Amino acid sequence: MAKNTLDETREIKVLISQIRAFCETIQDILHNAHTAEIGRYSSYKDMACIYNDFAEQVKHVLKVSSMIYTFNIADIPGYGNAVWGVEKKILEQVLISAKMLLASVEGSIDFVDDEFDNIENFFSSRLRTVIFNKPDKEVEVQNAIESLLLGRGLSKGTDYDRESGKFEFSGKEYIPDFIISKLNLCIEVKLLRDGRKSKMIEEISADITAYQKIYQRQLYIVYDLGVIQNEAEFKGDIEKFEGVRVIIIKH
Repeated sequence: MAKNTLDETREIKVLISQIRAFCETIQDILHNAHTAEIGRYSSYKDMACIYNDFAEQVKHVLKVSSMIYTFNIADIPGYGNAVWGVEKKILEQVLISAKMLLASVEGSIDFVDDEFDNIENFFSSRLRTVIFNKPDKEVEVQNAIESLLLGRGLSKGTDYDRESGKFEFSGKEYIPDFIISKLNLCIEVKLLRDGRKSKMIEEISADITAYQKIYQRQLYIVYDLGVIQNEAEFKGDIEKFEGVRVIIIKH
């Protein structure tokens, strides 16, 4: 396939952002427990029309005239002519189709490094805001991370996994805290208390060596309870490895 020009790449990236936001909007509608199901899905036909517009744009940017699914709008009943169960089913079909459309567009561009940046920036800016009390255990930080992933619209088992992918390296078993398979990314969470700084750096160094055998990208999220004085120094030896990044979150 010919390499995209800069303008084409920009167009594709904008389209990816728009379709992703569209998917998140539908997910918000489907999971809005504060609104009665009667009337909750009333935008079903409008969403099908918007999806068709995205499908036409994808055909244009990918230069394909077929193989992209579209809805026959004439066959979709109008508002008032369908019960809420039918409306919900149509919305779910639109969401599935939009996710497949998104995958098609993402597959046309080397977006992975951009997504890695996005994930890193997302946790850097949001993680501290969802942890209210000083955590005693790493699992508390892990739970906060999972709530952010779910809030971002990711689905467990599809978009990410938690504590899966066990493997053995040098006689020791390793299980990543989180995996985002489409980015070939593993995420490890560390809770740093007094007296553990040197030991944690040793642990991370060992993890890096092991995870490099499986994952192209590694993200270490260090939740610091007031130990790290020089963040650049702490990160320095760790981030010298290609594809490895460290986020330090201070309580």
